Amino acid sequence: MNKIQDLVQIFKEYISKTSSENPEFFQAVAKLCESYGYPLSNAAVFNRNLLKITNLKYILVADNPGVTEQHEECYLVGKAGKTARNFFKNNSLVSDFDEEVAVLNKTFIHTKSTLDLKKLRDFKDLFEDSEKFMANLAVDMLEATDAELWITGCSELGEKKLFSEYLKTLKSICAQNPALKERIFFYPHFSFGNFSKNLNSVLAKNPGMNVKEALKAASLEIL
Repeated sequence: MNKIQDLVQIFKEYISKTSSENPEFFQAVAKLCESYGYPLSNAAVFNRNLLKITNLKYILVADNPGVTEQHEECYLVGKAGKTARNFFKNNSLVSDFDEEVAVLNKTFIHTKSTLDLKKLRDFKDLFEDSEKFMANLAVDMLEATDAELWITGCSELGEKKLFSEYLKTLKSICAQNPALKERIFFYPHFSFGNFSKNLNSVLAKNPGMNVKEALKAASLEIL
């Protein structure tokens, strides 16, 4: 896992660099937070739980860090995160979530609501660079292990969508290494039960399938 922890350190340093070199960006995000009535801890958020990884089996990608995530410097620690953790535990996919699942996002930029990212239009280049960095980080982790990459939340993936650069980066990488696509899966968010609804629909139509088989069949056609 030395390679994974090397990548985690690069991520941590990139976050620090982004924060220190872009004070106007921090102020803009702080102003946005103030409009919702809470203080900003981190505009560019590192996930310190990545430091716990010892046996990577899954790379789980959400959208961007929310209120709790930016305060605690951990990804997927709200209600959706608890749902995700319970899913992995209840289906025996991992024995220790923090040691075996790398939780990433499509961007490390914090906003209360994902769509609030659109309000930071003055920092378009920084936002797009964050998407490219996070997409490359996910693939670098994938290439360094036998893990699977799960990308959750697909409504803003696509041309002219919020996370278009993330998907464009993934497509470019997979065009050079098509075999990677066999380990990349796209699912609805864990929030509001959308992930489970999608999976349960596949299981209902295919009663003979086990969960791991159904997960592969439930993947959305994105790439």
